[in-house]
Amino acid sequence: ECSSLTSVTIGNGVTTIGDYAFDYCSSLTSVEIPESVTTIGSEAFSECSSLTSVTIGNGVTTIGYEAFSYCRSLTSVEIPESVTTIGDRAFSYCRSLTSVTIGNGVTTIGYEAFSYCRSLTSVEIPESVTTIGNAAFYYCSSLTSVEIPESVTTIGSSAFSYCRSLTSVEIPGSVTTIGSWAFYSCGLTKVEIPGSVTTIGSSAFYSCSSLTSVTYLGVTDPGSSSSSVFASTQVGQVKVPFKYKNTTFCGKNVTKINPTMQRKRRQERHNTIFL
Repeated sequence: ECSSLTSVTIGNGVTTIGDYAFDYCSSLTSVEIPESVTTIGSEAFSECSSLTSVTIGNGVTTIGYEAFSYCRSLTSVEIPESVTTIGDRAFSYCRSLTSVTIGNGVTTIGYEAFSYCRSLTSVEIPESVTTIGNAAFYYCSSLTSVEIPESVTTIGSSAFSYCRSLTSVEIPGSVTTIGSWAFYSCGLTKVEIPGSVTTIGSSAFYSCSSLTSVTYLGVTDPGSSSSSVFASTQVGQVKVPFKYKNTTFCGKNVTKINPTMQRKRRQERHNTIFL
């Protein structure tokens, strides 16, 4: 029983914080994890409802399953570059979390890693990340901006579902897969899908009720047989390149972009990247 514990000192020699080590320490307000620690175990600080700040030492490589879930008072977190994996549901239901910095060492953002972080307004994903896990940012309803780097190849199922404040997102040319329900019920108004995308899951943009404009930069349909990809949106026709080979895109009729306009769009994207 640790409900009355308000502070803890972790010695610089400890290498592992075990599973459930401080779970339900509801009076704990802050913790500093030294650089000697390499692993934060499953549910290590889960339900520490008074925890407002945590310092993660630059030695930690793994943040385990639900390590900080339900830390309802936690407002910000900085994940050091030593971390390679953010475990499933690691920060889920941290409802006061407004800011997160992810170090350039993380390769995978796990399942529901930041789900239901309803105060989170922005996130910058580093270039080390290749996979944004299923439901990674599910129901982050205050999220207004996200930067997805060129390293990402997979946007998992429901990764950004119910991010209703998210009005724009740039999908880089490295992405090959957009999972089912990936952007379900987001506030997106327009989206440009790069030609690198070969798979778009069912209902990927379903119920994005403000979505009016979709552009696809490839020359063949990614092959989605589902007409639900853009269901319950305002998308009429999808803009495609002049050389596009199909008559529809994910169940929507297409309109071909004038080659001159295509070159202009590419130049605008190039200028944005290098500004």
